Amino acid sequence: MSDLLGLVIAYIMILSAIAIAGLLLRGRVFSPTLSRKFIHISVSNWWLIAMHFHTRALYAAVGPLTFIVFNWIAYRRHLLAAMEDPEHRRNLGTVYFPISLLILVLLCYNGSIPPYVGGIGVLVMGYGDGLASIIGSRWGQTRVRLFEGNKSVLGSAAMFVASAAVVLLFMLRFQPAASPSTLLAAGITTAAIATLIELLTPLGLDNITVPIGTTVFFYLVFA
Repeated sequence: MSDLLGLVIAYIMILSAIAIAGLLLRGRVFSPTLSRKFIHISVSNWWLIAMHFHTRALYAAVGPLTFIVFNWIAYRRHLLAAMEDPEHRRNLGTVYFPISLLILVLLCYNGSIPPYVGGIGVLVMGYGDGLASIIGSRWGQTRVRLFEGNKSVLGSAAMFVASAAVVLLFMLRFQPAASPSTLLAAGITTAAIATLIELLTPLGLDNITVPIGTTVFFYLVFA
């Protein structure tokens, strides 16, 4: 029963986020970037729902599978302006993110990696990358041009700070016995790795490389 309830809550949350972003974009309250990243951050919270409600991989995989298909169709047919990147039409980030969620579900629900470690990767991507884009596009002046990217120093700094905060919050909850030095080391190094991966990955592929890379790094070093 909890699995079904988790699915219902997840669908309501994500579809509500898409609807709200669309309304605020049409009302010119949100810019295209803010609209996309509002959805992006909202979707990352799905992992918290999965951790609380889903006991089986089959149910946990339903949400990501649904939105891989849904987002691909929306991308191909330009159905949802709130999810599109008008400056980078080839950016398939909205499809890549649920793919990474599906991969992490398979890793975490078969016992290979603790689910909270997957949560670190997912929320680092959601909040870290989301805030990096919002802050960098609005206030970032100094640009870092690598591959086909156009990221900012300020955005990368926001990514680092948000990522470190995510790591610390998860460790305080799931590793309460960790020493202050371990907390500090985990927060700084994991955030640095996540920021570097995000900086070096082009064309929306950071939606795969950041959550999976961050999860694997934290698991190998600190879990």
